[in-house]
Amino acid sequence: MTETSASLDEENEWKIGWRIVLGCALGAGAGIVLLFFTFNMFVLPMAQELGVTRGEIGSIQALIVTGALGAVVIGQAVDRIGFKPIYIGSALIVIIGQVLAVLFATTIAHMALSIAVLGFFGVGTTAVVTTRPVNVHFRKYRGRALGLVATGVSIFAIIAPQILAPIIEDYGWRGGFLALSAFMGLVGIPAVALIVPDSASRAHTGLGGSGGRSDWSFLKTRDFQLMAAGIIAMGMATAGFVGQLSPVVQEEGFDARIGALAVSVFAAGQFVGRLGGGWLLDHFRPQTVALVFTVIPGSGFLLFLLTDQLLWAAILAAAMIGLQQGVELDLFAYFVARRFPIAQYGTIYGALNGFSWIGNAVGIVGIGLLHDSLGSYNLAQGIGMAALILGAVLIWAVRLPPLIAKPQGFRAG
Repeated sequence: MTETSASLDEENEWKIGWRIVLGCALGAGAGIVLLFFTFNMFVLPMAQELGVTRGEIGSIQALIVTGALGAVVIGQAVDRIGFKPIYIGSALIVIIGQVLAVLFATTIAHMALSIAVLGFFGVGTTAVVTTRPVNVHFRKYRGRALGLVATGVSIFAIIAPQILAPIIEDYGWRGGFLALSAFMGLVGIPAVALIVPDSASRAHTGLGGSGGRSDWSFLKTRDFQLMAAGIIAMGMATAGFVGQLSPVVQEEGFDARIGALAVSVFAAGQFVGRLGGGWLLDHFRPQTVALVFTVIPGSGFLLFLLTDQLLWAAILAAAMIGLQQGVELDLFAYFVARRFPIAQYGTIYGALNGFSWIGNAVGIVGIGLLHDSLGSYNLAQGIGMAALILGAVLIWAVRLPPLIAKPQGFRAG
């Protein structure tokens, strides 16, 4: 390919790419991640109905760690089968699982089983799947495209708490689960089925290994191990905070409405992190972008620790911590696509997300248990700040090859 034709292809990326970005953004926004980001709103009503503590609810939420296994299995499947079948099939299973929980869950054991199933299959509606067609198609504007896809989650996470708050108040956590299921069925599935080109689903499938076997040698590479350790540390820091953000804010002396506002502001911080982080990845050294967007959220934990019953401080801290959650999707998706073969993207990114779910589970369980033991979230916030700093150092050490060759994309059809 000549330099002129390569440049032309890069400039034309958006002619087909806008459909990929829009469909994947809507699909990701309506996916299981929305339940993860709003679950903190279910903690208190669920604990009250089931007669359990916040720590026990946190432990149940942590069973979403089944996503660690699901990410590996589904990541490999999307490399072989394609984007659309995996997303749509996973979404249907999640919807059925949520409806069954609403109809039949009456004990903590029932909820544990429900969350475990949702965690495993819900991965098929997350970035493990929705970023794959983006990374296959885009090169010059890859960071920007990933950022735009990730903003779908942020926009929906900003809006959802304001919609869910009155529903949960009137109909309990069951009404909230039904609302999320309806959103996935009415927005996520149609967006992926109708907007994303069929060619985006088929691109680079069946190339994950030799003779039908996947190559797992990437697990032994220094850069994958650094990314895995970094994503575990970041997940430990922020996942527990996300899982109990509303109770954290209410413990500062505010009511449930302010807790819902904090969730929306957190999502707004995500929006800025995702859109801004994606743009920065196209223009600056990715490791530097990772460092900046990790240190700022660490300062958010510090702000929580140093202030008490100050509304502006609680809201600002939520926004600052949201920045890291926002850029994390762009960052690791970009690093994997840049560092490893695109034909194995789903397998490698899925494995990386498996480690992420482990960190998430530790954070979710840890913050609840620490609160039950100490009666406050202070120690958990301090640990979160330290974990973010560690994650920044690890990602800084990752080595990325220069952008030279353009990976094969796909055409409309």
